[in-house]
Amino acid sequence: MIRNLAQMLKGELYHRTLNLLTTRIFFDQIGSDFGVPFLLNAIKSTRAHIDYYEALKNGGNKPSLKALCSEYEGLLPKNGNSAESLFSQNFQKRVNTSFQDFPEVRQKRLKNASSIPVRRIVKTVAYSRNPDVVAERLYQANGTCDHCKKSAPFTRISGGAYLEVHHIIPLSEGGMDVLENTAALCPNCHREAHFGIRWKAFREQI
Repeated sequence: MIRNLAQMLKGELYHRTLNLLTTRIFFDQIGSDFGVPFLLNAIKSTRAHIDYYEALKNGGNKPSLKALCSEYEGLLPKNGNSAESLFSQNFQKRVNTSFQDFPEVRQKRLKNASSIPVRRIVKTVAYSRNPDVVAERLYQANGTCDHCKKSAPFTRISGGAYLEVHHIIPLSEGGMDVLENTAALCPNCHREAHFGIRWKAFREQI
């Protein structure tokens, strides 16, 4: 796997097949740690692997891997957007996908999910949050702020009430990325939770 990663960084063909999840993790890590040019190399390398695999006598099609390459190509920054913006967009897309799942399917994944978020280095330490936690919190909130109990202020372009998912104990302070440590807040309450003078009391009220 280390050899695969090195070849991805150079945009070279690799022969050993990686599963879809590992390839996604590599794409995320390469994009966040090394930047968009190296992510382009990784996609190029993966597409070369797909061509190599399909040319083998006992090879086969790799539709899921092709779709993954297309997904990341579609997320590449435009108009000067940063690599951090790229992964923010990717996370939101994963939340949207999770939200479309049946609640019982998402809740089953949540029961088996790790409560400790994966850390990755960008310009500071960032956390790879579980999109199922965000989607389930928004689903349970049903468009109502958990703190002020008012309806969400507007509807998203993509559909659904606009609320923001807040970690009551921040991940940076050792908080767990689990449903019980989150609240769905309207933008005003969310900003107050982070910056308001009543912040400590506010945390206890959520």
